[in-house]
Amino acid sequence: PRLRTTLDLGIQETVTAAARRQLRALSPMGAQQVAVVVARRDSREVLADVGSARYGGANGGSIDFSRAVRSPGSTLKPFIYALAMQRTLLSPTDVMADMPEGASGISNADRSFLGPVLPRQALANSRNIPATNLLRRVGLDSGFRFFRELGLHDLDVPAESFGLSMAIGSLPTSLDRLVQAYGALADDGTLRDLVWYRGQPLAPPRRVLSPDIARLVTLFLSDPMARLPSFPRYGTTEFPFPVALKTGTSQGYRDAWVVAWSQDYMVGVWFGRPDAGTMRQVAGAGSAAKLAHDVLMALHGARPGDLLD
Repeated sequence: PRLRTTLDLGIQETVTAAARRQLRALSPMGAQQVAVVVARRDSREVLADVGSARYGGANGGSIDFSRAVRSPGSTLKPFIYALAMQRTLLSPTDVMADMPEGASGISNADRSFLGPVLPRQALANSRNIPATNLLRRVGLDSGFRFFRELGLHDLDVPAESFGLSMAIGSLPTSLDRLVQAYGALADDGTLRDLVWYRGQPLAPPRRVLSPDIARLVTLFLSDPMARLPSFPRYGTTEFPFPVALKTGTSQGYRDAWVVAWSQDYMVGVWFGRPDAGTMRQVAGAGSAAKLAHDVLMALHGARPGDLLD
């Protein structure tokens, strides 16, 4: 039998070339591999799947890193906020404390604190302390089950095995699972399988969040002003058309991630090393987000200086 994939050869070639360019730029900083998944937002058809820099090449080139299980950094935070708001434990007008008190030994990546912040700022700035405190309010078991419901893992272990650090990357997952889970935010709370080939058996769509909550979290992640001061304006996280995104960086700069979605496309990017070694200051916002920016600009045919509705 012949499988007819949903891959678009032109998009696959464009994404592969962009991924190799960005990896070459990051290689002096210790990055050795890259993975990219591009899907059509409405149908979830996978249009490009870059599993490594070059199949059969050095540094584990024959491994499909789009399915490799790694630490996701901060990319699970939006789902914690979504679950908390779904259960009315958090509202958009609540004030969250980005303070060292009660942080359970967890600090922010920049070792600083923003003080009182709204949820949109806490999430868009990817603050660790508000996220871990929110996971405590939601409950470890509830958060762990919700991550499983989203397809981010299929582990059968106690949630305490990962603890509050699930909010900042201790629960491993893969790029393809992340993109599929973020599809629930991009599709008004409906979770659907990624489509890889024609005739693929698909699970029925499932509502995991209310439309209002999914749209609210998407708004948090698409507001450039909400990202200040942690992420500067007009950088890799800003586009001339509406895009929501979340970056992630695992401990020791072992993994750099981003998942971004526009009106038409979803893009997931990972950079790292096959030996799970550390890189030098390779963070999601400066590496994975740069590649996702290049890919989305190419897919939308946009140029620097454009401003689209």
